[in-house]
Amino acid sequence: MFASKYIIKLGMESPENMDKATWIKEMLHAFCDLCIKTIDIGMRPNTHFDKGGWKYLLASFKQQTCHAFTKAQLKNK
Repeated sequence: MFASKYIIKLGMESPENMDKATWIKEMLHAFCDLCIKTIDIGMRPNTHFDKGGWKYLLASFKQQTCHAFTKAQLKNK
């Protein structure tokens, strides 16, 4: 039973592939500002970002901070 909870928690990624992102204050503020901008653009039709919204966030965050985090790393923040 423990194994099934563990698999559900991790999703399809294996534990070896999961890296924790290191966040500094400036990166956190940049991410929050980008999320607000993405919402204002209309890329969050309901309660979650749509596929285009996540692509925009990933690209904008990488361009602004020079850190290429994955969608899972951003989503966990």
